[in-house]
Amino acid sequence: MHPKIEKYVVIVDFIGAIMGSKTEIVLHDLTKGFEHSVVYIKNNFSGRQIGSPATDFVLDVYKNKTYLEKDFIVNYQTKTLSDKLCYSSSFFIKDEHQNLIGMVCTNTDQSDNLEMKELFETGLSKINQVLNLQFSNDSRQDIVENFYLSPEQMIEKIIFQITDGKYRHGHELKRKQKIEVVRQLYQKGFFDFKESIVKVALDFQMSEISIYKYLQAVKSESEAS
Repeated sequence: MHPKIEKYVVIVDFIGAIMGSKTEIVLHDLTKGFEHSVVYIKNNFSGRQIGSPATDFVLDVYKNKTYLEKDFIVNYQTKTLSDKLCYSSSFFIKDEHQNLIGMVCTNTDQSDNLEMKELFETGLSKINQVLNLQFSNDSRQDIVENFYLSPEQMIEKIIFQITDGKYRHGHELKRKQKIEVVRQLYQKGFFDFKESIVKVALDFQMSEISIYKYLQAVKSESEAS
């Protein structure tokens, strides 16, 4: 763990003690890449563990350099591996040159609150205010973050989504579908992972050069649009 990131461990413990077991706090160290960025977790309920990869949201923040414009982002929607709905916030840890080197992310499980809301919303018109599910336009972020145990799981989930649950592996897809998977992976920053092309090639049962050609085609489309 990077020395500057290590200083945030006690802060993670502090937030965890305040917020309780319904709020998970995750510390990311990005100084050695994204594939094993999770270095500390408090109140773990997402199913991740030390050494899990960065989420698609973390990759997006890095790729689009959001951290240069803001010091944190609050109240965006996330979903755990078991499909629990959470509201999350992230604080960006930067070095003296404003480079992003880590993040502290909080994820608050709203499943109990949502269940209660569904039970009582017809009779209690102000239940949203009590449950704090309605945020101001300034604070609510239209972001959806997904948690993964491995980079390969990100590939599987995108394949599952674009085939409406029919397939989970790239070798089962047609060429047009494979390109769409590569396009979505690129948009989510997947290719910032080490050996990302190798992982896709293995799943697609294709050569690395073929995946590279798909990626170059997607990049050309993106630059032209």
